[in-house]
Amino acid sequence: MSHKDSNSSVKTLVILLNMGGPQNKDEIHPYLKELFQDRELLKLPFQKILGRIIAWRRTPKIQERYEEIGQYSPTKKIMDEQCAEITKKLDAERPQSAPHLCLSGFRYCSPRTGEMIKKHKNAEKIILFSQYPQHSCATSGSSLCDAYRWLDKETDKSFQNRISVIDQWWDRNDYSELWAMLIKRKFEEMKASHGLKDEDIRIIYSAHSLPESYCLEKGDKYNEEITNSMDRIEKILVSWGLKHEGALAWQSKVGPQRTKWLTPSTPTVIAETKQKAILMVPIAFTTDHIETLDEIDIEFRGYADEVVDHFERVDCFNMEEKFIDLCTRLITEHIESDYKSCIRPTCINCEGTDCASMRKYFKSYPISQRDLTSNSHEKASAQLHQ
Repeated sequence: MSHKDSNSSVKTLVILLNMGGPQNKDEIHPYLKELFQDRELLKLPFQKILGRIIAWRRTPKIQERYEEIGQYSPTKKIMDEQCAEITKKLDAERPQSAPHLCLSGFRYCSPRTGEMIKKHKNAEKIILFSQYPQHSCATSGSSLCDAYRWLDKETDKSFQNRISVIDQWWDRNDYSELWAMLIKRKFEEMKASHGLKDEDIRIIYSAHSLPESYCLEKGDKYNEEITNSMDRIEKILVSWGLKHEGALAWQSKVGPQRTKWLTPSTPTVIAETKQKAILMVPIAFTTDHIETLDEIDIEFRGYADEVVDHFERVDCFNMEEKFIDLCTRLITEHIESDYKSCIRPTCINCEGTDCASMRKYFKSYPISQRDLTSNSHEKASAQLHQ
């Protein structure tokens, strides 16, 4: 057993939060059941019962999709490699907070975030690092609430003073520049391989969709953060001289057909393309999984073959060296901020049972978007009376 496996020797534990993915055939149904019974991800009537039925019905189809790509979820393998590199860089660059240990913690399958905290419970500091750059109640919020519920049941109350959160990092220049670099690399490859001009290639930014009501009624800012992420990347690409059309689209609609989801859908945007080629950007994802390897690479390619001559996808960050550098930098900055948690405030019309309690536990303020609104009104009123 290496010194990193020992509970007592880890000074700083970093857990990368992600949904995870089934590692084999037997894990598919339990994974889907967990997913569809998660009310933070998708609200259904009679959630436990209906979630179980949807999972049962979808299991054979998801099995087929994994057979199509020739492997089960690669998420854990990729993230294990990311974690090893991040651990190595942190130990080299920050001896004062070493030894570090970076691990993955999943929402719907093993290793669960709570399992990882328990296994390394003697770490002096524990950092939960959301791997969703754009915050949504359905992704970051769900993973953090899941961790909070586990921590809240623990008899060891010292966790609260040792644990902190890194969340919502889409608005950093180094994040936007990383995407721009990867897009330009693939864009130039397409031009060279197929004799294309800039104007021949349409860049489609595809993000996981949400029910429209989450954003328009509840007040989840995810759609705005995705849109702003695309705008920031596009500005960089234009400044680098690319002449192309960029478009935003939403993928991975699941659940009842009557639910209205964010539009336009990715298949719709593909069908409307007038250019000779499409370059897909999986803007909401950092690591390859079924939504990139099957939905984009196979399903959407099939749609694209009907309307364009060439179809390519920009790789997720995976083991890109600049992504490892970015993660290391985010962790270092968090440590130097004295481990200050900064989670996006709850939605203006929050419906979650644990959202506010989770933020209070991690000492992330303001708790709610309503606090931001009331504070701005108070400041405006104070200025009027000066």
